[in-house]
Amino acid sequence: MRKLLSGMVLAALTLSLPAATHAQRRAAAPSMGGAKHEFGIDVGVSYVKPQNISGGIVIQTPVDVRFGFVPSRGNMMWEGRFIAAINTVGGTTRYELNPGVNVLFSNSPGGHRRGMFFGGGAGLVLADGGAGSGTAVQLHAGVGWRKPYGSAAWRYELGFQWQSDNANIGPSTIAIGGRIGISLWH
Repeated sequence: MRKLLSGMVLAALTLSLPAATHAQRRAAAPSMGGAKHEFGIDVGVSYVKPQNISGGIVIQTPVDVRFGFVPSRGNMMWEGRFIAAINTVGGTTRYELNPGVNVLFSNSPGGHRRGMFFGGGAGLVLADGGAGSGTAVQLHAGVGWRKPYGSAAWRYELGFQWQSDNANIGPSTIAIGGRIGISLWH
């Protein structure tokens, strides 16, 4: 019986030794933890200047949602974006839905979790101004920063945008603005 108990104690010590040595290691720096997707919600404001019309402010609310695909390595990340905007520039109210695709290039050792990034993309503008509706093409580029906030990050962006003209929704426009949002990883 003594040999059996001694053998069991020896086996238990042998099995628990790797766990004890692993627990003694210093904690590694926080990482993305294998995150594959970034989900974010933003609020944006921009100055919009249509061709041959006075410019004005556009607020991107109540929703500006993005869903990104975090790369396992490398500095390029793709994200889909959906914006609902109310535009009153030029004296008429226009309701817009803007689906689009962006590509982000991380410019810092923090990857897509923190630090500076450059971005660009394209999308559609699906607008309804009451008297008519239409679709336009949109191109944009900008620079942004992520600041860690617990397991999430604040995301700040500044950028430039061009929108094509459409007979039903108005002339071509340029916009300069920014947005602030929160990013969560899954």
